[in-house]
Amino acid sequence: MNNFTAEIVTNAPEETLEVGVKLAPFIGVGKIAYLKGPLGAGKTTLVKGITSYYNCTQPAKSPTFILVTSYFGDISINHCDFFRLNNSEEIFDLALEEYLEDGNLIIEWPEIGEKYLPDPDVEIILEHTDDENKRKISINSYNKQVLSSIKK
Repeated sequence: MNNFTAEIVTNAPEETLEVGVKLAPFIGVGKIAYLKGPLGAGKTTLVKGITSYYNCTQPAKSPTFILVTSYFGDISINHCDFFRLNNSEEIFDLALEEYLEDGNLIIEWPEIGEKYLPDPDVEIILEHTDDENKRKISINSYNKQVLSSIKK
């Protein structure tokens, strides 16, 4: 993937949510986003922004004990969490390609199954900073417009 990269720092959870809203148009039907970062880095907050953009009726929550949580709105947001997979081959049992027919895939902990997953349209890496409310967010995409959307 020919990547363009941008980094931003958010100062509060509300700003991380807003980044999700700005990225959402680029993670539409048939698109895949990887979400990387340690526990508590704001991955679910970012997904809340995406679900908000697509008018999903349920609020996003951490899918830690569920492999795929779907939220329904203008499209289906399919929030995956591979943290609890025992091995990467387990992703074949999830039939992930079917989720892309009327929605997207947002995959937390993609490292666990990355060798079997297609390249993402967007890769988002969230990191803690010295300030407990701030997050460093790195965004990689082959689409330069994705990056310009978050800087507005």
